[in-house]
Amino acid sequence: MKQFTLAPYFHPTTVCVVDDNESFAESLAFELPGTWACRTFVDPHAARDFVNEEPALPPLVERCFSLDSPTVIHLDLGLIEQEINHAERFRRISVLVVDYAMPSLNGLELCAELHDPCLRKIMLTGVADEKLAVEAFNAGLIHRFVPKQSTDAISTVISYMKELRQEYFNQYTARLQNTLSINPPQFLMDAVVADWVADLMRKQRFIEYYLVDEPPGLLLLRSNGSMQRLLILDAGDMEQQLDHANRHGAPAEVRRAIAARQAACLFSGDQPGDYFGDEAYPWAENLVAVERVLGSREWYLGVSKNPPPDIDFDPARSSYDAYLASL
Repeated sequence: MKQFTLAPYFHPTTVCVVDDNESFAESLAFELPGTWACRTFVDPHAARDFVNEEPALPPLVERCFSLDSPTVIHLDLGLIEQEINHAERFRRISVLVVDYAMPSLNGLELCAELHDPCLRKIMLTGVADEKLAVEAFNAGLIHRFVPKQSTDAISTVISYMKELRQEYFNQYTARLQNTLSINPPQFLMDAVVADWVADLMRKQRFIEYYLVDEPPGLLLLRSNGSMQRLLILDAGDMEQQLDHANRHGAPAEVRRAIAARQAACLFSGDQPGDYFGDEAYPWAENLVAVERVLGSREWYLGVSKNPPPDIDFDPARSSYDAYLASL
């Protein structure tokens, strides 16, 4: 499979902390970044039931595929951007932090009873438990372990959690990536584009994104549900944009901006060909300033300040902030 540097989509997930020492569990949860969704449990049985609870909605990767015939599988990429309407997306459990020494069900026993193969697990150990932790790590039952008595235990756990949340998503979207790798959007494979997107998300406080097409790019959302559209075009796309603008009589300043590769049009929703008579296509409103980025090829990236007109989305119900409030 070709190596993706950007997953086809990304959104926050929920992490769980399980420790019968309630004060330690609460201390760890308190130290987590404020934007993280976290559930804490002192009862390992309750934690097991919560993590193993069947989601209300099947994973996106299962819903994207359908059989067109007994031998042909269809991938519906349009469902990726529609994922924003499902608040359940944030309910996915990505990382579990569990204490080993719990009387009714120890940490290893709990990990062995969890169903999700993508779930990443960190175990807190005492001095006497470290040999067991090494064996469990080598067997793949846990993914990290941290001596609980160490002075930097909490900071180490948080560092591992940040790493494993991304690892979870790589595992979670592997099937979709495998299918896309046959003919992938090339910008998903480019580390320079991935770094540019990560920097944009950090500066503009976007917390989730989704692959979109026509034109290619990403749909970006903040925690309150406000969204913007990122165009990611290559030199060929820019040539097509100029040809489209010329054929449909775009104003001279629009054609000059596209020709100079300083801007591109967000052809989303209404198209220039849909306008007849005296009614003019709003070229200026759909023009987006782009930045030239050199990676595996020449890219042009730009953010539209206007949300896509064809997305039906209720932030009060399906945004990350709404999910955090529900916790």
